[in-house]
Amino acid sequence: MNEPRLIPKLAGVCGWPIHHSLSPLLHSYWLRHSNIAGAYVPFAVQPDKAIESFKSLKKTSIVGVNVTLPLKRQAFLSADTHTSDAAKLGVANCLYKKGDKLIAHNTDLQGFAVPLLKHVSPQKLAQSSVLVIGAGGASRAVIGGLLSLNVPEICLMNRTEAKAREMVKSVDVPSLYTRSWLERGEFVSRADIIINATSAGMTGYPKLDLSLKNVRPECLVYDLIYTPKETPLMKEAKSKGCEVLGGLDMLIEQARPSFKLFYGELPHEEADPAETLYNALKTGVR
Repeated sequence: MNEPRLIPKLAGVCGWPIHHSLSPLLHSYWLRHSNIAGAYVPFAVQPDKAIESFKSLKKTSIVGVNVTLPLKRQAFLSADTHTSDAAKLGVANCLYKKGDKLIAHNTDLQGFAVPLLKHVSPQKLAQSSVLVIGAGGASRAVIGGLLSLNVPEICLMNRTEAKAREMVKSVDVPSLYTRSWLERGEFVSRADIIINATSAGMTGYPKLDLSLKNVRPECLVYDLIYTPKETPLMKEAKSKGCEVLGGLDMLIEQARPSFKLFYGELPHEEADPAETLYNALKTGVR
């Protein structure tokens, strides 16, 4: 008598563009090490068709998707219900199905905070001034994470200043404020931590228009981008004697809870995908 065959679970990552994503390599690595019957593939989704596309997930055999730039708001709006982490941020980086419902979740809070705490103690964070660049979905997770870590001063800056003002107003806490983009040099010199939460500096995009000329060498520069492994901002920070943190660690940490939602279990602790991901960045082979 033949053994019953397991039906592989299918999940993936959605973005526009999506060819650069390391998520398929990351999740496929964990699937192999966990011996799970499953697959994880990239889906290119046009922004103007994203909500319709996400809603159609309920008619497919896809168990869930991660969502990256620039579709996180559309993912949130497409869902039937939202977890507290997604509702807190108003954006979603994860959609999964439960019964006949499409649920929006956000794992970026965990993904952002875990690597940061490996570099900066909670005690130091509670005394730090942080400069955040960007006012999109990623910066919402950054701000939420910084507030949960009791950071007392967060300056949010964005080239489109109205977007930064709108975000500050929506969060509405005394520790978060914004200033003119033209003042960014002054705030670079004051910051204990600088965080790039934009796509500027990503492979194929212009570099971030932020000079570190006046940065203090004890400042930590955290760039959420992971392609390339070392962004122009990180290179400049290193040349100034600063410690740097890239986005690859955040990618791995935010992916862990998504993997469990899609495949039913957390990745094995001993299955560390970092070297595989670093090699892919170095060679360009996904």
